Amino acid sequence: MKRVTPVLLASLITVGFSCSAFSYAQTIKTLNVSQIRPTQTAIGDDEVNYKVAKLQSDHKALFDEFCEDIGAKGVKTFDSQSSLAQPTSFSCLAAPGTDAEDVKSAVIAPDHHIYLTDGHHTVSTFRALANNQDFPFVVRITNDFSHLASMDRFWSTMQQQHLTWLEDPQGKPVAPAQLPQQVGLQAMQNDPYRSIVYFLRGIAYDKPDQAPPFLEFYLGSWLRSQQPVNTQQLSTKAGYMAYLQQAAARLVAAQGSQHSTDKADSPTLSQLGQRQIVNEKKLNKLAEPGGKLSLLFKE
Repeated sequence: MKRVTPVLLASLITVGFSCSAFSYAQTIKTLNVSQIRPTQTAIGDDEVNYKVAKLQSDHKALFDEFCEDIGAKGVKTFDSQSSLAQPTSFSCLAAPGTDAEDVKSAVIAPDHHIYLTDGHHTVSTFRALANNQDFPFVVRITNDFSHLASMDRFWSTMQQQHLTWLEDPQGKPVAPAQLPQQVGLQAMQNDPYRSIVYFLRGIAYDKPDQAPPFLEFYLGSWLRSQQPVNTQQLSTKAGYMAYLQQAAARLVAAQGSQHSTDKADSPTLSQLGQRQIVNEKKLNKLAEPGGKLSLLFKE
């Protein structure tokens, strides 16, 4: 299949994806996925790898999810040779941006780059499925901060509005200049607790309708201090499952009024959706055939 060149890719953005929904006035913007910048240092690699394993074996689900995430409802046509890196090899049910609420959010900075504020794992998954080749992606611009006087002012505003997580996987503060230049597995650090919290959703906590920003990172911070994991333990399915059982039990047994970090203004466990009891059925399903851990470990 023909390789997408930068010139062809640019033409696909302006021609193949051109439609009224992409007008800036409607806050929908298309750009090469490699041009999207992150607002956090890390993602959960295991969450991404699980999603990649799941979608690699189901092309319809892959293109359905991609079309939905660019606000185009779902996949219309595709075949066994279709690829995200070849946008003309598949089509969606609607124009990108039609369902704007499904599009991942981003902001424009004074340096005129686009910074993603939601969907780092989604973008990382699609990039991995495209073998890190470039392709057009759609974001929803929620704030245009290009008028701010400096990037320092921009990052201060981002922190005030809870639009950036400036901590590394060890919980240490990072400067905005230390953020990766791209979103994806190859560019971003791995935070194992971020994946752990993903796997525990619906098991040890239920995400509230009005969830605090960065809920998963806050729960991950709590687990890092209360139930530390040896990354070697996560190298096998049995070890991973054993840790998840321990973490789930520890989380539901904790006081709901306990803050998730040592900062007094951090959300409490109750505010983060702490469950009263472990959902044992969902927990056990993780390791069953077809379960998330089974797919992660390719069993």
